[in-house]
Amino acid sequence: MSDETLVLRGGEVFDPASGLRGRFDVAFDGDRVSDIAAGLTGASAVDVSGCLVVPGLIDLHSHVFEGIGEGVNADTYGLRRGTTTTVDGGSAGARSFGAFRRITAENRCRTLAWLNLSSIGQVDLRVGELMVAPWIDVDSAAQVADANRDVIVGFKARLSTYVCGGTALPALRAVREAAERTGLPFMVHIGDTGEPMTDLLPLLRPGDVVTHTLTGRKFGFVGPDGKILPAAFEARARGVLFDAARGRNHVSFPIMQAAAEQGFLPDSLATDVTLTTGADPAFGLPLMMTHLLSFGVPIDELVPRVTINPARALRRDDLGRLQAGGIGDATVLRLESGAFTIQDVDGRTREVAQRVVAVGVVRAGVWVPAA
Repeated sequence: MSDETLVLRGGEVFDPASGLRGRFDVAFDGDRVSDIAAGLTGASAVDVSGCLVVPGLIDLHSHVFEGIGEGVNADTYGLRRGTTTTVDGGSAGARSFGAFRRITAENRCRTLAWLNLSSIGQVDLRVGELMVAPWIDVDSAAQVADANRDVIVGFKARLSTYVCGGTALPALRAVREAAERTGLPFMVHIGDTGEPMTDLLPLLRPGDVVTHTLTGRKFGFVGPDGKILPAAFEARARGVLFDAARGRNHVSFPIMQAAAEQGFLPDSLATDVTLTTGADPAFGLPLMMTHLLSFGVPIDELVPRVTINPARALRRDDLGRLQAGGIGDATVLRLESGAFTIQDVDGRTREVAQRVVAVGVVRAGVWVPAA
């Protein structure tokens, strides 16, 4: 090992992608993982005893177009809270993506993007970005995505009535057309849509993503009988992916309880972080993990939902893994015991005896402590 080697020493390593689990040291040389074994040494060592060392966390839905709308700085609100890869959820559209690319180019947190179907993106949330027909520009969206495939992972459309009007179907058909032209997936935001999910889910294809799976807003995934909609299970069976981004309005404890009890846990967890939510220093992927942990979902089932599962949704085989020779990203988590209170978006509280916190990350072989 070189004199520049960083070693995370004494932690419990868990890589869901390979099944590796045990007490090992993890060495990084340059921007790669050089070795995972017991008794490693290096020029710089971080003692992570009592902690869980996992692949770098991936936030599948964030808003990090800093300075535009509600966008935040990806390093301050992501990297320092345990995230090594963040995916902006449609803050930029075709007409603003060039600025997004320049603003995020120097981020230490790897920054990718879902391109908004709307040409203007989410510049001002007081007016829905899909309300005005000329802003729905499939041609421009496809062209910009094709020209920026190193950053753009797919397309995004918010389907709520306050974004696209009384019906979501025209926007959904348009975002699907952009995705089909480019061979990319798309993500749709649900909750308060004009149509129930039974009308919308048939238009999603394998690999497309529904975000806000745990929303308590109108036309979510729980029917009047308290049961998860059969259409949701059918969509999952044909390959549609379900993400649980919190944001300001979209995590309800009763919906979370129904999902946990009825076997419809989301495939991935995300923050949907903005200036408003990010003002809470505890807001991040570990908080999302804590929510599900409180409903009896074990940590072994939570880690894949912030690592390998979102990596697969992004079609990025290099992400979400912790292995020798792989990219030098890792997150160090700790399970803390005590008396803690968590809250959903409607003000309901739960008293919990355990929470997940971020201790720090390694990003491209460099240790960054949590803040």
